[in-house]
This record gives sequence, C-alpha cells and structure tokens, in this order.
Amino acid sequence: MENKIGANYIRAFKDADIRGIYPTEIDESAAYNIGRSFVEKGKYKKIVVGYDMRLSTPTLKAAFIDGARDGGATVVDIGMVRSPMLYFASGHLNLPGAVITASHSPKEYNGIKLVYAKAIPLTAETGLDAIKKQVEKGQFKEVKSRGKHKKISLRRQYRAYVLKGVDRKKLKGITVATDIGNGMAGVSMAALDSKLPTKFPMIFAKPDGSFPNRDSDPCLRKNQKALVSEIKKSRADFGIGFDGDGDRIAFLDENGKYINCASIGALIAERLLEKELGAGIVHTNLTSRVFEEVVVENGGKPQRARVGHTFLKKMMREKGSVFGAEHSGHFFWRDFYITDSTVLTLLAVLDIFAEKKKEGVSFSQMMKPYQRYQQTEDVVIKVENKKLALELIEKKLHKMKPKSIKKFDGFYVDFGDVWGSIKPSVTEYAIKLMFESKEKSKAVAVQKDLLKFVKKISHSNK
Repeated sequence: MENKIGANYIRAFKDADIRGIYPTEIDESAAYNIGRSFVEKGKYKKIVVGYDMRLSTPTLKAAFIDGARDGGATVVDIGMVRSPMLYFASGHLNLPGAVITASHSPKEYNGIKLVYAKAIPLTAETGLDAIKKQVEKGQFKEVKSRGKHKKISLRRQYRAYVLKGVDRKKLKGITVATDIGNGMAGVSMAALDSKLPTKFPMIFAKPDGSFPNRDSDPCLRKNQKALVSEIKKSRADFGIGFDGDGDRIAFLDENGKYINCASIGALIAERLLEKELGAGIVHTNLTSRVFEEVVVENGGKPQRARVGHTFLKKMMREKGSVFGAEHSGHFFWRDFYITDSTVLTLLAVLDIFAEKKKEGVSFSQMMKPYQRYQQTEDVVIKVENKKLALELIEKKLHKMKPKSIKKFDGFYVDFGDVWGSIKPSVTEYAIKLMFESKEKSKAVAVQKDLLKFVKKISHSNK
C-alpha cells in the first residue's frame, strides 16, 4: 500500500520529537504515515494515544489513529490529555504510544511525541530517523485485519498514583494562583483542587488552541502578567503557570517575581538528597549554576545532559538518576517512569513550603538561598544552517578570550564573571543563547554582543 505525503515533513522531524507548522510542515497525510510507520517498525499490536487542544489536533489525531489501525494495531484512546498523562498511560499499561501536541510552541505549530513502552521516548537515534525514511516512501505492508479503536479513562488511576503518600492535612491553608494558559493542565489542577485542602484560584482554565490570552511558554515574563495580577488579587502564597501540553511549570513568588526553574529544582534536589545521599541528579548547559552547586553541597552527583526532555530521560535511565531539571520548566522524576511531571513537582514544592509557612517563612524567603545568580531569558535566533552558524560562533568566542570553552551541546563558555551557553535548538532551525552572572547587567551585555553577531551571520547566509 502507498500513501503520498503533502507536507514538507523533513522540517518537522527533530532530534527529540516531530513538530512543525501546520499544514506546511505537518499535515494529515504525514500524520497518517507516521502512525502507520510507528506500528509497522515496532511490530505493535496495541498502542496508547492521547492529544491536546490545538486547533489542528482533531484531524491530525484522526489521521494518526487511522494510520496505526490500518497497520493492524489496536488504538487505546485516552482522550484529550496532558503529555505527562500519556507518559503515565504508557508506563501504567506497558504500551508504546503517542501524544499529538506541539508542547509550548506557538499556535500555528503541531506535532507528535512518540514513546516506546514504559514511556521511553523515541529520538532521531532510537527510531525517529527510521520512521522519517519510511514516511517519505509512503510504502507499507499489507495487514490481515485493521486494528480496533477503544476509548478509556485513566484519570482515577493517575490521581491515585501521584497522590500516594501525600500528607493532605499538611497542605491546608495554602493558596496557589494558577494560570492554565488555555492548555491541558486544567483537568489535573481541578482534580488537585477537589482532593487537597490547598486553594487553586485559576485563570484561563478553558482549553483553547487559539491561545487567546497568552503564548504557551509560561517561563517568559511577557506571558506572566495575568498571573501576577491573580497572585495579588487572591493574596496567594505563590503562583504557577503551565504550557500548552502541561509538561512545563513556572513558579512565581507572592510578589509576582519569577523564580528561576533551577532554583526550584535545587530546592527539590536538596530534599531528595536528604532521603537518598549520593543520588545522581541531571541538569543541562542552560540550567543555572546554582543547581549544580546545591547538588554537590548536599552530597549528590550532578550529571550534565543535552538540552531536551528525551536526552535528560536517556541519561537518567543510563545513570539511575533520581531527578532532573531544565531551565524551561521541565522536571523529571525517576518515580514517574523517568518522565516529566509538573504535578509531582508542584506537590514536592507544596510539601516543603507547608513546613516553611508554619515557621512564618514566605515563599520568596524560602527561595532566597537558591537565588545566587541572575540569568538572562534565553534568546532564539533563526538560522538556516545550524552547523555553519556554530562554526562561525566558535571563532568569535575564541576572539573574546574566555577562561574556558567546553564543546558540549553547542558551547558552554566561562568568562569568569559571566558564563553561559550557545547551542543549537532541538526543535527549531535556530541558535539559542543564555548567560548568567551575579550581576544581570553583565550577563545581558555578553548576550547582546553575541546576539548581534549571530543575527549578522544569519542575515549574511540567507
């Protein structure tokens, strides 16, 4: 059987997932072929599928499911869910699966995250490239019978899993302003709101793929204005915001100040190391230096991975790490099938804060010891040729005479009073820059200098 694709699908296949602009880079014909190839390559008889609320999701989801069923696999459909719910389903049911989503990307994007059984993600090296090649050919084996389509809900099992061992009484009297961002996190937060004594006043709770109130990334200050207002309005102890598929979480203190994700990760790592001294904890080039320092100070083993959820998860599996954190609001848990869990992250922070609040300590006071440095927001510059751009950037860096340059996931450069990362984007044809210092002005100055250079080479290579 043959099925020709119409989209410029090659641009949608990244190192860590499939993601592109709809319908020019990913469309229904590509989704069908991906579903068909996924089950044929894996010889799967059953897979689990979930999907988000993006405007193009209904037809992409239907096409992917048709492809999987035409390949002979029964599809277990868990409905409109967050990506972490799909990971839970894959782990809980021991099935390979897919979630139709573009995560935090803008509304014109959509994509597909694929996992093996036990929520092990596919990457370019572990299966995505093979699928890409077959998608291009559009040729598939004939199967004896079409797979079935079954709809189930795992919400009750999921709640029981994440709330196991939680001291609910301890969390009474806490208010957390919550910005759902019109994404998929609303269902999980509504469940917590009904099961915990904590109050979660919510804004933008209705799923809406047009993102009418803000862009999807909750870690950017421009997307936090409404949450800051809600924190003040509800007199919240702190605030949280989510991205489109609910696998990123951002924290703001009681004054509406954004707390770097590395600081939140350091807070959690310190508590985990009290229970498991010497445990491995994963970070990346973009994670603030404070995270690595706190891990070492508390007897842990910091482990550096490439930026991207699939790469952190891979290292955690290889090293047996207990926890991992990215600057982008991803937090990874060994005890959640070695995947992202914003809910476990929130519950961990709530547990620690409940003890501090009892002592009269505010959220900002609790976080102060972990805010040693100031980090710039990451800036993304579009480039046509990432390899060439990085070669030119390396020459520029050497001329700036830093104390050290480490070639890992791009470059990690240390100027002494300023340090940071220049790396190729995993999900876009772009270069990402982020710098850090005790004084933010110094980090901003270095970032601006390199930003100007990258823009110049990007323009000259068009």
